[in-house]
Amino acid sequence: MTRTILALGIVTLGLLAFGAAAGNDADEPAAKGKVGYIKVEARGTLKTGIFAIGGETTGTVLTTADGALELDLAKKRDLQALAEKLDGKAVVVTGNLTIRKGVEVRQRLIVTVTGLKAAK
Repeated sequence: MTRTILALGIVTLGLLAFGAAAGNDADEPAAKGKVGYIKVEARGTLKTGIFAIGGETTGTVLTTADGALELDLAKKRDLQALAEKLDGKAVVVTGNLTIRKGVEVRQRLIVTVTGLKAAK
């Protein structure tokens, strides 16, 4: 039992350390001199025009069966326009995942989007 608790504590500390290290903002993590990055592909329902207290949102959310991801489309005008057209529909998103600390939301999962398309 003690070993299990110790192992869970070590895993938790590792995840917390990873979350703190991954919390930096970046367009392309590898290009900014970071050691690594997490590339993701997710399928879910897209929702644009989201508002949050204190502005703690990117304004675009992908809701999946496993939870929600914020989508960062700030520097991609073509993807912003496509997201508005696909609002409320099933989509597939690709990009780089970052974890940011929030105020109201403790941990924000944000995908800097590199690809967006309607799901088939």
